Amino acid sequence: MGNLIALTQRELKSFFYSPIAYVAGALFLLLQGFVFWLLVLVMVDPRADPGLSMAQYFFGGTFFFWFAVLLIAPLLTMRTFSEEKRTGSIELLLTAPVTDAQVVLAKFLGAWLAYVVFWLSTLIFFFVLRRFSAFDWMPVATGYLGTWLLGAVLIAVGVLASSLTRNQVIAAVLSFVAILLLFSVGLLDIFIRDPEASKLINYLSLMEHLRDFSKGFLDTRPVVFYLSLTAICLFLTGRIIGSPRWRS
Repeated sequence: MGNLIALTQRELKSFFYSPIAYVAGALFLLLQGFVFWLLVLVMVDPRADPGLSMAQYFFGGTFFFWFAVLLIAPLLTMRTFSEEKRTGSIELLLTAPVTDAQVVLAKFLGAWLAYVVFWLSTLIFFFVLRRFSAFDWMPVATGYLGTWLLGAVLIAVGVLASSLTRNQVIAAVLSFVAILLLFSVGLLDIFIRDPEASKLINYLSLMEHLRDFSKGFLDTRPVVFYLSLTAICLFLTGRIIGSPRWRS
């Protein structure tokens, strides 16, 4: 456990010591602030659907949300393994008294915690809104939980993509394409007529699960789904970096 904590701290320091992290964080917060302002304008419009809450709009209810998560995951993970392999520092890391599993988990946790911090910074918008309007905090809490679980999947996919190449740009493109394909699974429901097959497609859809979280529903099935996908990607990453061919 001590090795894992030390490695995770190393990853976080390498990220937050870079000015890119603060530029990306500022742009992310600016974008989300602009979206939140637009959503407030939508909700005060008399024509708006009164059955929809701010959490449902903010967490997955707009294109901007999916654009943000689709873009931020590759940016946070593209350098995790590819840069270290390009510079040769990965050999020092893998020959240290740590296991491959600890290295993979540290890379994942470092990127995922940065992702959590980015989204946690948007909580200030809800506190400001609370001063002017009452709302239920439960959908907000479950919305953040769903966003962080979704982020775990996307970060794990990005770490896996980074382990496949020594080029950061290629790693980002691979991650982006893989994530886009995962999001596209839910679109297959348009062409499905069988009810059972439609249920399966909806269960495999990353977007459908997040809509449930934004409504304040906390179900174990989407939690297990997100965590299972994350574990599979991390397991594959461990097998890849553990192979003698990759180390060479």
